[in-house]
Amino acid sequence: MHPELFRLGDFALHSYGACLAAGILAAYYALMRLARRRGMDEGRLSNLVTLLVVGGLAGARVFFVAEHWNWYRGDLLAALKVWEGGLVYYGSLVAGAALLALWCVATRTAPLAVFDLFAAVVPLGQAFGRLGCFLNGCCHGRVADTFASVRYPAGSIPWRWQVGAGLIGNSSAVSLPVIPAQLVEAAGCLVLSLALCALHRSRTSQARPGLVVGSYLAAYGALRFFTETLRADERAHPFGGALTISQCISVAAIAAGVALLLLAAARTRGEGKVRPDA
Repeated sequence: MHPELFRLGDFALHSYGACLAAGILAAYYALMRLARRRGMDEGRLSNLVTLLVVGGLAGARVFFVAEHWNWYRGDLLAALKVWEGGLVYYGSLVAGAALLALWCVATRTAPLAVFDLFAAVVPLGQAFGRLGCFLNGCCHGRVADTFASVRYPAGSIPWRWQVGAGLIGNSSAVSLPVIPAQLVEAAGCLVLSLALCALHRSRTSQARPGLVVGSYLAAYGALRFFTETLRADERAHPFGGALTISQCISVAAIAAGVALLLLAAARTRGEGKVRPDA
């Protein structure tokens, strides 16, 4: 665990913030390469990326603070310390999608083509973000002694959670072994981004607008639903149900993804038909 990469006096470079920045840069680089292949305006996209990064971070933080309001109600200034971790990706997704849709309306740009472009590279940024979660200790997995399990040092987030749950004592030097849920999702997001970038470059995606974003929503929704079952950190369960908020949103994401895939398939079939009077 390395919540700080290094410290110079009062300045500390937090691993979570560094990974987040690296993820944004990697996704931006991949985005520009895909856009260039499609002949899209890179200048306009660069400005759009800035808007989405700011809006997405704000949405992710607001979602996290709302989900953990009991932590922040007595210290609202702590809610601004984004660099220490505490972002919910689905908050970023909702805010980013809303801003992207508004941008498409304002610029009279075909929305599905733009959503397809961003959907291909977003998982790459997520992979870096989850690596930052692993180094920071947040979003940790449940206790399990497996070949891939890891132990966190005293004072870490998983260690404090286990002390609070009565699983270990204050004198324990390390936590009990936990599943590296963050790395599981990071690996899944990396594979997903590679697959979606390849799909975006194919002729199939050009003929079927919405295919890439539909694939992303369905695949990531399923991945996130699964990784939620591996986590042990405090998760809100709406309406007293068994599912977490993120799992509920994952179900909605899967449904939306499947609907877009069906729409893309129907559009292609419709274009392939010959009109009777042709």
